[in-house]
Amino acid sequence: MSAGPATEPLDRLIVRAGLALQRLTRQAAAAHGLSATALAVLAALVEVDALSHRDLAGCLRLAPATLTPVLDALEADGALKRVRDGADRRIVRVAITPHGRDRHAAAAAGVARAVAALPEPAPDAAALIRAHLHGLLQAMDEEAVQWRSTRW
Repeated sequence: MSAGPATEPLDRLIVRAGLALQRLTRQAAAAHGLSATALAVLAALVEVDALSHRDLAGCLRLAPATLTPVLDALEADGALKRVRDGADRRIVRVAITPHGRDRHAAAAAGVARAVAALPEPAPDAAALIRAHLHGLLQAMDEEAVQWRSTRW
């Protein structure tokens, strides 16, 4: 017998909701020929326009090596370009192209439509949920900092 909405632990509900939203995002991005990671790369580049490979990986919380095949595919598609930094040839800068901006806009709109189709909580409930989730994230970020500082 599964737990109902009133008895299922809140942490489990949060995880399940997050995973379901990730699936929805992946499906909506895939409908536009992009992985969720590729969409995140394009979104980051729309915001900043050009980042080093290392900084882009850090922004997305990915290892640079994990990001490489995603960048390869986006570059082959013409959605971005990689250029060696003029001042330091060891640095590779990643920049979005007009085609990449168009791909991002279409896929982001598809994701937004998919999310907008989900039921919305009442405004007062939304504020409480948002505040609780921000509090959880802040507490977990602080815990992660403490864990890293005591680990070594």
